[in-house]
Amino acid sequence: MSKLRSLSFAAMLIGAATAAHAHAMLDHAVPAVGSTVASAHQMTLYFTQQLEPKFSGATVHSAAGARVDRGVSIHGNVMRIGLKTLARGTYTVAWHVLSVDTHTTQGSFSFNVGR
Repeated sequence: MSKLRSLSFAAMLIGAATAAHAHAMLDHAVPAVGSTVASAHQMTLYFTQQLEPKFSGATVHSAAGARVDRGVSIHGNVMRIGLKTLARGTYTVAWHVLSVDTHTTQGSFSFNVGR
């Protein structure tokens, strides 16, 4: 009986781990999260799953709250965000996505412009 419980517990853990990875999470971004760059004309966000473009998006704001993004395009698991000309300072990217398996996730991060 103990072996059966151990196997059941292991199966449950594997199922939970699989379910935890079923959400589209931000894998990495260019410019990188928390980085400082000389300039940026576009943000590229890479997610761990394919995205549903109609229900996914992002905004980019300056430290003063001004919106500096110029539209979003999504292809597969990649989101590209056009940017206006950015002055020196800190910018915050806020994203929300719906993966093709119907799970929603959201997050935010910042990056800096200036050297």
